[in-house]
Amino acid sequence: MKKSSIGYFLKEGFRNIFLHGFMSFAAVSVIVVCLIITGTTALISYDINLNIVKLQNESEIVVYIEDTYTTEEARAMEKTILQVDNVAKAEFEDKDTALEAYREELGENADLLDGFDSSNNPLRDAFHITMKDPSKVAATKAALESVDGIGNAVANEEVVARLIQLQRMFQAISVTLVVALGLISIFIIANTVKLAMLARRREISIQKMVGATNWFIRWPFVIEGLVLGLLAGAIAFGLEWALYEQLSGFILDNLPQFTMAEFQGLMFYVLGIFAGAGVIVGVGGSSLTIRRFMDV
Repeated sequence: MKKSSIGYFLKEGFRNIFLHGFMSFAAVSVIVVCLIITGTTALISYDINLNIVKLQNESEIVVYIEDTYTTEEARAMEKTILQVDNVAKAEFEDKDTALEAYREELGENADLLDGFDSSNNPLRDAFHITMKDPSKVAATKAALESVDGIGNAVANEEVVARLIQLQRMFQAISVTLVVALGLISIFIIANTVKLAMLARRREISIQKMVGATNWFIRWPFVIEGLVLGLLAGAIAFGLEWALYEQLSGFILDNLPQFTMAEFQGLMFYVLGIFAGAGVIVGVGGSSLTIRRFMDV
């Protein structure tokens, strides 16, 4: 491709943008709004996923050792427990420590435990199990209960299952929104390029009559879509940054226990996705329209 041709394509591409300034503005605005809505949804879904994973990781299995085992024998079972599939960590809690913790938990009602001490402690030694993959809680619990010396295991399987279901639901919503809003953006920019091509239909016809190739005619419109897409991506990135910072501050002020990712840690990913999405939408919209209107 000659330098003179590249210069011509660039000049015509930018001329198309300013020639139909209002529709170009409308196209950029719609793409920006779509990217912000999609980006915000994706970021919030990411944060929700972080908290779901956090809750999953905090969910544990508590295994209680049989009463016939001494505290020393119970503590020695750690190596056996760590060999069970999906067990990441096993933290031992002797029954005396558990009794004191229970006493503190009761607070003003701690007198209910008066009369209990190490000689007649009704509790049992236990291990608090952290799993590698919380979604395998049922299988891990069953495997632990099959270990000799373990009386029973306790895990909130229903809560973990609901957390996993919630995680999958938000992922599905996020993907659906990305696809739907992307298609809307392509439709808008396709109509913008369509107006530009209709306005220059006679000029395009003359170009074809004098032997201009289809690609020679197409390139300015492709560049127009590319520039509009990149511009929209850049604007959306800046607005998304500001919006997410404000949203994060509001959520953390009201829900301090909620974990939110810092935008600075994700900014290059967001910038790359927004720029890429802008280019795909811009060039995709242009190419779609050009293909339909080249027969002039």
